[in-house]
Amino acid sequence: MDTSVPSDPRDSWPELAFQSSVLPVELRNGRWEIRCAIRKKWLALEPEEWVRQHLVLSLVDLGWPISRMVLEHPVRFGQVDGRVDVACFDRNGHVVLAVEVKAPQVALDQKVADQVSRYDLALGCRWLMITNGLRSAVWLRDEGGECQPHRAWPTPK
Repeated sequence: MDTSVPSDPRDSWPELAFQSSVLPVELRNGRWEIRCAIRKKWLALEPEEWVRQHLVLSLVDLGWPISRMVLEHPVRFGQVDGRVDVACFDRNGHVVLAVEVKAPQVALDQKVADQVSRYDLALGCRWLMITNGLRSAVWLRDEGGECQPHRAWPTPK
């Protein structure tokens, strides 16, 4: 019987570009898990989840209320169903920020930008964002309704 402790996978992952937050991570039942700040449950510690949880805490630090965030928010565009990795809502229940999260080794290419753009067709968000934890891209809808690249992180209104 193998009683060795699995090594912490974070040891081989790159340092994320987000402000460093203390995230609850534990070895539970022989596997590494992370506590989800929104769902309030333990999840498998995978690279994409590591990025997602850092992103959530970074958004909270910017003033986005955690009580108005949903992970894996369902979206239907045409005949296709999808899920926004992180959706932030306004007080009226409209999604104002849609974020597509990828693992650090996944490049933020046109395919990823197109993915969040398709979600926006159904949602009409003020803010769009893609991130892999190393790099991020943000778009803000202007007064004319066009999404324009934005240099800073999204902020709540």
